[in-house]
Formats: sequence, C-alpha cells, structure tokens
Amino acid sequence: MTYKFILLAIPFIAACGSNSDDNKSGNQDSLNFELVDTLPPFNAIASNFTTDSLILPEGFTYTILFQEEFDSVTRADGKKFPAKGYHDLSVFIPDPVSPETKGKLYISHESKYANADLGDGGGATIFDIELIDGHWKVVSEFNHVDFSNVGGTNRNCGGSISPNGTVFTCEEVWAPNTSYLWAEGKGHTDTSFQHGRPLWQNMGYMVEVDPQTNKAIKKHWKMGRFVHEDIHFTPDGKTAYLTDDNSPGIFFKYETKKAFDYNDGQLYAYKQSADGESGEWITLPMDTLSLINCTKIAMEKGASMFIRHEWIQEINGKLYITETGEDNFDWADGISYGGTVPNYISANLNRGGTQYDDVFGRIVEFDPSTNKMRSYLEGGFFGDSSGVFSNPDCNTSVSIGTKTYMVICEDINWYDRARAGAEGENGKYVMNEVYFLDMSIQNPTVDDLMRFAVMPKGSEGTGAIFLPDGTMILNIMHPSAANPVPFNRSCTVLIEGFRKK
Repeated sequence: MTYKFILLAIPFIAACGSNSDDNKSGNQDSLNFELVDTLPPFNAIASNFTTDSLILPEGFTYTILFQEEFDSVTRADGKKFPAKGYHDLSVFIPDPVSPETKGKLYISHESKYANADLGDGGGATIFDIELIDGHWKVVSEFNHVDFSNVGGTNRNCGGSISPNGTVFTCEEVWAPNTSYLWAEGKGHTDTSFQHGRPLWQNMGYMVEVDPQTNKAIKKHWKMGRFVHEDIHFTPDGKTAYLTDDNSPGIFFKYETKKAFDYNDGQLYAYKQSADGESGEWITLPMDTLSLINCTKIAMEKGASMFIRHEWIQEINGKLYITETGEDNFDWADGISYGGTVPNYISANLNRGGTQYDDVFGRIVEFDPSTNKMRSYLEGGFFGDSSGVFSNPDCNTSVSIGTKTYMVICEDINWYDRARAGAEGENGKYVMNEVYFLDMSIQNPTVDDLMRFAVMPKGSEGTGAIFLPDGTMILNIMHPSAANPVPFNRSCTVLIEGFRKK
C-alpha cells in the first residue's frame, strides 16, 4: 500500500531547554514525499534510562552529518575553525532549481561562550546537501554565519524560515545586565555599546539571516526583547506568533503594517478570557524602552502568563505550543504586576494561592480563529508504568497517508522525580525521548504517544525536520562528554527508515 507523506510545517524553533542556562523551534513550505509502509509508521520502542547512544525503532538508521569540534567551519576569509556546539534549530532551504534533491541546511548554535574565531555567544552554520544514490550527503564546506554586523548574537534557539526565504533565529537570552553576558570573560568579551545601547539591551531579539550570503541582516527590535524561543509565520506575510521561554512568559503576536515587510509592525500580548473559551490581544507600546521591557509591560496590562512556552507548530489551522513547565513555580510576582493565570492552571492552584508544581508540563492548543487556548495534552506517567512524558520542547508535524502526526522532543527540567528513571536520578544525568502523536485521536493522553527515539545520555533531541523524501533531520544537543564517540558532542544526524517507493 502506498502512503503519501506531506510535511505540514517545521517549527524552529523553538525552543529549548531546562532551568539550567546550559540546557537549553516556525514553519516551512509544504514538501511531499511518497513511501511504502503500513500504519503506524514504526513500531514504538521501549524507554531506556541508561543508553549513551541513539536508540531508534527496528529498520531505522542514522548518519552523522555535522558535529561539534570534529568538523571545521569555514569563515568568509577562508580560514577554518572547529565547529561550535549546542546544535538546536534546523532549517532546510530548498534549491530553487532542484528543490526535491538539493538544498541548504541551516543549524543554529545555542551557545553563550567566548569564541574569538567564530564570534562570542551564539551562532549558526550552513551547508549544502544533496540526494545522491538515494541518500542525502553534505556537498559543500560547513560555512560560518556572520552575526558581527548586528553586534553579535547569543543562545540561538528556535526560529523559522520566513515567507521571504530568510531565516529568523531566536535569541533565548536572560540578560539583566552586561556583566551577565560577559560572564567573567567566558562569554561576550566585547562589552562595548552596540547600536547605541548597552550590550545586554542588544540581546534577546529575533535576528534575520540571509542564507544565501551567510550573514545576519538585522535584529528586529519591534518584535520585542524577551526570552525568544520560537516563531510561526502565517503564509500571508501579515502575522508572526512568538513564544517566550520565561517563567512567567507571555504569548506574543506581531502584525506587519505591510504584508511581508517585517521591519514595521505592531506587537501584541495575549490575554485569555476568564472561562478559557476565547481571548483578546492587548496592544503594546512600541517605543524603545517599552519594547526592551515588553514582558513586564504585558503583565501590567493584564496579559496571561505561562510557564515557559517553547516551540510552536501549526496543524490543521491550530497552533500547538509546547509548555515545558517548572517545578514549584510561584505566580506571586507576575500576579503583583497585573498578569493573569490561564484557566487550565488556575483551577489547580493550591487553595487559591500562588504556588503551582508544574513537574511535567504540557502541550497547549491555540485557535487563531477564536483566540481560545486550552491544555491539549498533559505530561505525566504512562498508565502501564512503561515510561514518562515530561517537559516537551521542540515539536514539528508530518502527515502519513490520511494521518497527521505531531513529533515532540523532550527536554526534561531535571533528572529527579522519576523523569529520568531511577538510573538517571542516581547517576545525576538527564534522559530525553522523541515521540509521535496521532492527531486524529480526540482528547489524547500520554498513553497515545509512540516513542520513536531515545536520546544519548545527557542530551536533548531538537531541530526535528523532514527532508523532501521523508528523511528526518534531528539535532542531538549537549550530550554527556563521558559518552563514547560520536555521542559525546553535539551533532546533527540524518535518520532513514521510512521505506520509499
């Protein structure tokens, strides 16, 4: 039987990590590929809390395309240096002549460390790939993306390809002052003013990159300064939805004044209705000082607060946002500013207090046509005690035949509370997994998840996308340095196994 895969959208997004600064997701044009298979597309695998390798279902294989330090990145001047790590966002930019078999792969680096050769802080690498004899291969050098003309960048997390063909990368930055970014000489070593403002005010934005020239174009001040995790563009070029990986964080919307021109627009903050059945968008002031402090101003205007929104994915006209959660979170400060608690959480607050122990997080569903936001899938333990779904982060989607699947990557907040099993808790390391969810299931629970991958010890899976023929790209970020080669460094892997015609 023949089934058609249709790539609906690829978030970049979005998002990213645990409470640790070191731990740390958009959409892409539809791509079609056919394969011969039976549903479900794979046999779900068992949990594993000790593996130091990548575990995939039977019949699937992986190939490493790009690896931290092992591979060399070429600057514009031709000099080569060891590749940065913390691989996060993946973007496939199809070749205009042969989009099914050629293209560029953009990989972001959620780094914050000093690097005199490739630029302090974050960054990105871009390279050409081509489908040769049925397999995708790297056919160019690994090219450095230059962010120097925008004053550098920091912790490049999720993002997306825009309708204009440029890449928007998210700066997931907590930077209350320049000293934080300097980090006693381990971070940004140039602490001079950038664009007429202190360095810390120059970080925490959406940054636009031209993938053809490998250079940053600009930082989009009008999209606000906050802990950017992911962005989703509407195809009409009029709206971009923005997630905030903060506690508390705000759900933002940016509307352009002229379609496809993201240089000028209006920023809004979402406020859920008391009954949770609708909501409204609060207009935010667009002066420089307000945009630098837009999260606090949004709360002062009554915006809804969330516990670390991560990546965002459109499926069948609705937006699905991974809300990663946080242990023993206190809403008191946000409420004192004027922020409101979403109704799917307020009902569970301790006797009307401000404490909420959000151990596992969830996926929320937002309907742009009604402004309704609800909890779609709560994290937690499987009913048969076979595992736990916790702290979702990166997500994407793919259609197989008549079914659409959401692909969800975990990035657990910590190794305790059974999220990494007894083995992870005793060994003090995290373990993360990747799941598929059949979106035709009404009111799904964790028992409906199909485990596709178990990540190497200490790492998270992120940057999940699909190439035109159905081959999967997945980033393995910050694995344990004690793992055996090659899973002791961040890397980008190509996963094959869906049987093609």
